[in-house]
Amino acid sequence: MTIKYVQQGDYLLPELVSSEVKSNYGKWGQLRKQYLKENCEWQYNMLKMRGELNRHLNEIDETAKAMFDRIVEQLEKQNPPPPQGTMEWVKWQNKLRAIADEQVLNDLIYN
Repeated sequence: MTIKYVQQGDYLLPELVSSEVKSNYGKWGQLRKQYLKENCEWQYNMLKMRGELNRHLNEIDETAKAMFDRIVEQLEKQNPPPPQGTMEWVKWQNKLRAIADEQVLNDLIYN
């Protein structure tokens, strides 16, 4: 990493512009950030100092979304929806999503 300097009168001042990627992560990226802050402080600080934290969180968020959708899809194929009324279907969907949530958290976020 190189530091650029700008002439301001008689002084050379460092140009303090971050080259870090913008953050556009959602639920999964926020959970990963919280986990790193609380449990892997050294890794969190290294990513932050290198300007790689947002890129890492964006990648985790994207990967986790894809993983969650894939797991829900697989579970739907393995466990067909119940023939009962709407509330049974909602319970079924919530159960599948909870299973997928747990798997993504254990395999990707808290790892």
